Amino acid sequence: MTIALAINVGDSLVLASDSATTQRAVLPSGQTSTINVWNSANKIFNLRKAWAIGAMTWGQAEIGGRSIATLAKDLRSRLSGQSEDHADWTLDPSSITLSDVADRARSFFYDEHFSKKPEGTLGLLIGGYSANQQAAEWYIVEMDKTACHGPNEALPAGAAGLVWRGQPEAIARLASGLSLDLGRALQNLQVPANQVDAYVDAIKRQVERPMAWAGMPIGEVIDLAEFLVDATIKFVRFTPGDASVGGPIEIAALTKHEGFKWIKRKHHFSTDLNPSGG
Repeated sequence: MTIALAINVGDSLVLASDSATTQRAVLPSGQTSTINVWNSANKIFNLRKAWAIGAMTWGQAEIGGRSIATLAKDLRSRLSGQSEDHADWTLDPSSITLSDVADRARSFFYDEHFSKKPEGTLGLLIGGYSANQQAAEWYIVEMDKTACHGPNEALPAGAAGLVWRGQPEAIARLASGLSLDLGRALQNLQVPANQVDAYVDAIKRQVERPMAWAGMPIGEVIDLAEFLVDATIKFVRFTPGDASVGGPIEIAALTKHEGFKWIKRKHHFSTDLNPSGG
């Protein structure tokens, strides 16, 4: 499990995630069991260095033994013009569109890799700025053993809001005021099945507290993203079940003029031992 969160406001898009990845295996009994939970996975990537284009992942941590992080860097090489075999994938800063980047991410991850060894599910959010556009765009691609869905717009370009995947309950309670189990609870309380959705919507309108606003300064957006990811980590820690969300929080901010900037990032290789250019 994981938590992958994106917050879009008027002039920035912020991506935030935990670092946990869960290894599962089928036991001789036929049951699937958690073997281990690692807390050093990378789930946020820049798709063209310094440009305002990024991606975030959830679901499968690898395909065919290669991490999604490594595959994302392979895709970045193509988009950066560093792959002679895919010269037509090179992005042009004067005409780049996020929908095109999302289409290429889908083709790379699904057509070339996931579809050849479909296991579990894999999700991607591709976000950033098209050429000469004022507002960020974000697209979601989700794939499973049977199909690939998307890329679909998460929200219309420029619309303020939150999108999250993975362990959804904590943020759902905070952002909407409702548990995702409310529908089932209403049915248990004898609310007719054909009225449950209407009840849920009516209650949500009464208790929802919007958190993302178009005019929010980027500093507050970053703080909000960190708060919601940290809340999810602690929610999972203190509720029954595997501690499948955890590890360092990573955050990246994308803006039109500053491009892709890391706010919080874990480093596996010490800069003292690996000086720039060494």
